Formats: sequence, structure tokens, C-alpha cells
Amino acid sequence: MSLSYRLLLLVLIPFNFFILSQVKIEDFKNSLRNKTFDQQVSLIEKELNGVRYQDQSSFESLLRILEELPSAKLAKEIQRNKTCSLIEGYLVLGQSNKALTLISKEIVDRKEELNEREEALFLWYITREGLNQKRTLSFAMERLNKAKKTKNINSIYEAYRSVSLIYLMKANADSAVYFSGLATLEAKRLTDKTKLMESMRYQANVYHYFENYQEAINKELQMIQLAIENNNDYFRAYGYLDIYRISIELQNFDQATQYIERAKNYFRNINDQRGELIASIFEIHNDYLRGKEVNLPGLIELRLKVEQFDDQLSTALIKMVFSFHYTHQKNFIQSNKELEEALSILKGREEEKLNYFINKRIAINCIELRKIDKAISHLNYTLPPFQTKNLLIAESYLIRADLERKRNNIEGVSFFQNKYIEVARVNEKEQFSRAVEQLTEGNLREEREKLIEQQQEKLLEEQKEKERIAFQKDRQVIVGITIGILLIMIVFIVAIRLRAQRSKQKQREAEMSQSLLRSQMNPHFVFNAMSVIQSYIYANDPEKSSRFLVNFSRLMRLILENSPKEMIPLELEFEILDKYLNTQKMRFEDRFKYELNFDEELLFSKALIPPMIAQPFVENAIEHGQLHTIEGGVIIVSVHKFDDLLEIIVQDNGVGRKKAAITKKIKDHKSMAIDITRERIAILNRKYKVNGLIEITDAMPNEQGTKVRILLPLNFDVS
Repeated sequence: MSLSYRLLLLVLIPFNFFILSQVKIEDFKNSLRNKTFDQQVSLIEKELNGVRYQDQSSFESLLRILEELPSAKLAKEIQRNKTCSLIEGYLVLGQSNKALTLISKEIVDRKEELNEREEALFLWYITREGLNQKRTLSFAMERLNKAKKTKNINSIYEAYRSVSLIYLMKANADSAVYFSGLATLEAKRLTDKTKLMESMRYQANVYHYFENYQEAINKELQMIQLAIENNNDYFRAYGYLDIYRISIELQNFDQATQYIERAKNYFRNINDQRGELIASIFEIHNDYLRGKEVNLPGLIELRLKVEQFDDQLSTALIKMVFSFHYTHQKNFIQSNKELEEALSILKGREEEKLNYFINKRIAINCIELRKIDKAISHLNYTLPPFQTKNLLIAESYLIRADLERKRNNIEGVSFFQNKYIEVARVNEKEQFSRAVEQLTEGNLREEREKLIEQQQEKLLEEQKEKERIAFQKDRQVIVGITIGILLIMIVFIVAIRLRAQRSKQKQREAEMSQSLLRSQMNPHFVFNAMSVIQSYIYANDPEKSSRFLVNFSRLMRLILENSPKEMIPLELEFEILDKYLNTQKMRFEDRFKYELNFDEELLFSKALIPPMIAQPFVENAIEHGQLHTIEGGVIIVSVHKFDDLLEIIVQDNGVGRKKAAITKKIKDHKSMAIDITRERIAILNRKYKVNGLIEITDAMPNEQGTKVRILLPLNFDVS
């Protein structure tokens, strides 16, 4: 596809979206006319949150309306809200310089105590500017402790992310990864799934920064899958863009081409002209790297398009692409001018990897211009503050070795060549280790087969010798052989009995698994779920029916996939209970609330749990505890560590055991659930040599509510 055709698409395809967005924005502006300025700010903030991940053009238009409101006529607290919304909006649009200016003017020197939003923006500011790292970390930890005291999950999530970013800036890979993981665990507890996608993308970026490419790709793909489930094209687009950038670093140009094309398509879906523009620039960048021709008039037209956006990243990227053009034209001076301007724009840690590559390109141009000292100066900025294993970055060692050769510095040549060889060996070793593993597996297989053959031959020879001796020896030997045969028979019989017991045990476990599956797939629950979907359809509410169906189908899939397993990760059990409770909550039209309190350390340590061990009691709480009929119904599921055991508590404030046990049907259902659970616990107790148990008591002195306590063996996934 030619560049001119790409640019035509870039201009024409968003045009219809732009018209629709403008119509909506005009209607919204008209609705503000009879409102006070304070009311207008609140309405605009609400609308900004609604379109942030849906329509970037509308988001930008709303931000402009907010800018125009006179701050002097706003109440003091509303003024602060307006400032925070503007800064957050600038960061979404990539306008970092505007955000920095406003923070410096309105927040940094403020004498009053900062609120939570202002603290977060101030922390981002001092982190990005690299001001007093020790003080920055101390401030971030104070915010984290304050958030934990308030038990506000969103605040804890934001605090963990801030701490991780500071450690990223300090090039402390372990701590940056650890706190990004804790942030994701907190985000999973939030009902707003955009926070989880946001956290997973940040976690992928941390892995990418420290060159753990496999984990980075895994996190990006998980985030994209979550975006698909939640019909969120924003995170799909940026996920594909991130994978493109990783693919370019790994020189997988064909794969990069596919992902950048996908990114552009989804940017169009959300009317994100800035994102589509960045993707188009990266696409041309990819063409240059693959040696393809790019026409200059088309490139100039793209630059004019970039100038319409006050965006640092796209401006720097177009300058990078122009530098490639000038390098191909042997105009190294103009190429360096473009690159140096790009460097001045990309200030801060967000795009530091681009800085490495830009400095390397400047150094290469300086070599062509015979400016050796300047080349060395820029090469010093091409390596990250940790041991790199990226061959693209490590090529700087080869360039530096060549420069030292031109300076007749033999010691320097040897040093930088060895540094490059170290990185090359890391990459070669990974490929070599896989080949060695395959060879050794084949070799071990051959040795095992030879050993078995030798043992079989030896056994045959021994058997023949025994037969010969049997004919030569007297009755005493025959008696001894007879006794030996009897002993063998006894051992054989015992072995058969043990085998039968194990077979019976496995059969019992299989029956338990089937009983568990039947108990989870309650036909009444499935029928009621279908009825809910039908009611949504009759009510002409496709959004609710679609959301219910996606949630319900995911729950059924999780049940079918995990019922046969003995143990599953605690994180997966969290998702199953969350999906089940959310389905029931939608079914009963939000007539009860629920909380899932899973210990963070257990989640992070990959603790294991028998699948759906608590689900029957959750179902009893809803159906027989009549949570959907009482006012203020609540069910709480807690999972914690207790004396080296896993403690599960299911508690509700329903009608209580006495009232719930009135009907025989309820008694039978509860009895089956308790019997199945007790049998499962007994099997686990025998296997892991622990004292697991199940206790059912009244939750309150007035016999209202029910509390179920389960103790299980505590195991972890060590794979």
C-alpha cells in the first residue's frame, strides 16, 4: 500500500466519526447553557470519564470546553477539580508539556494540603523530573500506607503503581515488577475493568523496559483478551501498538507489520486520530527499517498532519522518520538536526528506549561526519542503567569498538568487543540451550532403552539358573523355593489389594468430581439464567443481555474446565466466584451485595485451592438464605492463611439456618452440599496429612445469618 493511499485513508475514514462526534458535542454544549459554572465542571468531568476509552475526538473536544470555563468564577474546590481534570486529560492526549506546566503552576507551590488526585499528579511530576529520588520514594510509601488505612482499593492500586514507577526510574527491576504485580492484584478487585486493563498494560511496559520480552508479550495478550471480553477497542489498539514496538526491537518485522495494521483499525473504531497518526508513523518507520522506498511528498503531508496535534510523541517520531530519509540521502547534518530536536522533545522516562535508539543514530551520523568525540558522547547515552540483553541496543558496543580502533586505542577495542560478545552469548545461549535440551532428551531415551534391554537379558539368565538349581537341589531347597513362592504370592495379593483400593479411591474421586460438576451446574440456576436473558431480550435491552450472556458463558466455561481438577490457582477461584456472584446479582436485579476478600500475599504467591469448594455455600446463602428478598442482603467470602492452613469463610446476613431449613428440599440440597464438601476435605486430609474441617454456625446471636468455615491444606504452585 503506497504512503499516499495510507494518508488518504487517514484523512477520510475518521471523517464520518468526526461529524457524529461534533453533533453530540454541540448537543452537550447546548445542555450546559442553563447551568452554573460549578455545575458545568461536574457535568464535563462525568462526560470525560464516559468517553475516555470510547471516543478520543469527543474527549479532546470536552477538554477544550473545560479549558474555556473561567476559573475565577468557580468555587475553590471546583477550581482544584478542574485543574486535575485538565492535567489528567493532557496526559491522555500525550501533551506532557502542558501537564507539567499546569502542575508546576497550580500544585507544586500550593500551601494547602493536597487532596488525593493532586498528590498523585504531584508524585508523577517529581518522578518524571527525577527530583530527589529518596524523597520521592518516601512520599510514595506514605501515600501507600495512607491508602491501606482507608482500605480504598482504587487508592491502593494507584499507590502501588506509583511506587513501581519510582523503582523503574531507579532501574530496580525486581521492585518495579513486584509492585506492578501488586497493583494488578488490586485492580482485579475493582469492578471497573478498565483499571485492570490499564494496570496490565503498565505491567507489560515494565517487563518490556527491563527486556523480559516473553512476560511483556504475555501480559499484553492477556490485556487484549480482557479488552475483547469487555468490548474495549481502546486497550486493544494500544495493546497491538505495544506488541509492534516489542517486535521491532526483536527485529520481527513481518510480525510487526501485522500488529501495526491491527492497531490502526482499532484506533479508527474509537476515533483516536492521534493514535492512528502514531501508528501510521511507526508503519513508515517499519518500511524504512526493511529497506522500502518512501516518497518525500507523502512524508511532508504526514508532518503537516502531525503539526495539528500538540503531542510530543508523534512530533518526535516524525522527526525520527525524516532523519532516516536524510540519512539515505547522505545528508547527515540535517539527519542529526532532526534527531536532536526529537531528543529535546522526548524528555522524561516514558520514552527512554526511543532515546537509546535516537542517540545511537546520532552517533552513527557523527562517525560519517568524522566527529568522533561527539559520537562517543552520544554512545554513552545508548545503554540502559541495567545489564542489557537487547542486541539492537548492544550494537552500540560494536560501534564504540570501531571508534576506539580509529583512535588506535587497542585496549578500548578489546573492552567493547567483549561487552558485545557477552550480550551476543546471552542471546545465543538461549537458542543453544533449547537445542542441547532436545539432544539430551534423545540421548537419555536411548540410554533408558538399552538399560531396559540389559535388565531383561539379565532376568532371563537368572531365571534359567534358578530352574537348573531347582532340579539339582534336595527337598530343603524345594521347600525354600516353595516358601519363597508363598511370600511372593502374599506380596502379590497385598499389591493387588492396594491397587484395588487405589482404583476405588480414584473412582470415588471421579464420582466426587461428577457430583461437584452436577452441583455447580444446577439446572434451576441454568434455567433461571436463560429466563433472565430472555427477559432482557423482551425488554429490548441488548446491552444488558449481552453483558449477562458474556458473564454467564465465561462462568460455564470455567466450571466445565476446572471441575475435574484437584487444585486450581486461588486467582482462578476468585474469578469463578466473582463471575457466579455477579451473574446472580444481575439475575436478582442488584438486590444484594457481595465482597470477595482474598489475601493479597496468597494471590501473589500462587496459592492453590480445590475448585469451587465454597460455591455450594454461596448458592445456599443466596437461594436459601433468601438474600434476594431481604433488605440490605450481603454475602462475604474471605480467604486467608490460618496456622499453615487455608481458611475460607462464607458469611451472610440472610434468614438463618432455622428458617432456611423449613422445607425438605432445602434440607436435602444443603445435606448434599455438606456431604460432598466433607468427602472432598476427607480425601485432602488423607493425602496431605492435615486436619481440614468444615463448620456451620449462626452468624449472629439472634439466629440470623449463616457462617461457614472451611479449613484446607495450604499448597502453592511452584511451576
